[in-house]
Amino acid sequence: MTFPSDPNDRVPKGDHNRRLALGMDLDAFATEAGISPEELKQYEMTLPDTGGFDLEVARRVGAALERLEANPPSTQKVINPPSVDQTTTKAEAQGKTTDMKDVERGSDADQGPSFRVGTEL
Repeated sequence: MTFPSDPNDRVPKGDHNRRLALGMDLDAFATEAGISPEELKQYEMTLPDTGGFDLEVARRVGAALERLEANPPSTQKVINPPSVDQTTTKAEAQGKTTDMKDVERGSDADQGPSFRVGTEL
């Protein structure tokens, strides 16, 4: 995915989130971008829609993000949850089904939904 190349169009908070997704702390990323940690912190803390950030810092941050996302550092840990097709319920894993026949007679589940929630008997 390509992000704005014009520094005027950058979104500092979005760039902050992209840095976090790379698993990089402020100091390490600032070094990669060729800026000071203070400059990076000031840039990332810029409020939305106010502009007011250093365009050269924005350009360097954007270039570093593009470079690092194209070739992620070892600090980036991607953990993909299993897809729906790969998940099974505990009952399925044990070879059971969740049909009503498996519900014990006299249990709360046998009576269906309760309409007395929050009322006293």
